[in-house]
Amino acid sequence: MPSEEEAVRHASECWEKGFNCAESALRGVCHGMGIVLPEVALKISTPFGGGIGRCEDLCGALSGAVMGIGATLGRKEAEDDKFASYEAAKKLHEQFAGKFGSSSCRELNHGDFKSKGHEARCKNFTLESVRMTYRILNEKK
Repeated sequence: MPSEEEAVRHASECWEKGFNCAESALRGVCHGMGIVLPEVALKISTPFGGGIGRCEDLCGALSGAVMGIGATLGRKEAEDDKFASYEAAKKLHEQFAGKFGSSSCRELNHGDFKSKGHEARCKNFTLESVRMTYRILNEKK
């Protein structure tokens, strides 16, 4: 399995290629967990960027990382355990909001999608969400 730094580096490479926060976070988490997602699963994360279609709601980096938790711990059948993924997602949300002061794109990004400051802020949120998620998922093992 790839290391934490390899997961973060993969997310960073995705960001640099032009993928958004949610796309980069999902790809970074899955890379770190050794999960190869089919194309349709990769595409699912696209509209979560910018706090869901730039509505500035839940941070896209956090959303993408939570999707990575689902890819790792989610269930296939209704009778499968859902609480392992709930617990990991809750822990990620708490850590993310604790570190950055919010999970809201509006509060984190201040409506700025064009400046260099935005690029630096959102890339940081993306990479840190991957790092936090990698650690949470590896605690489960």
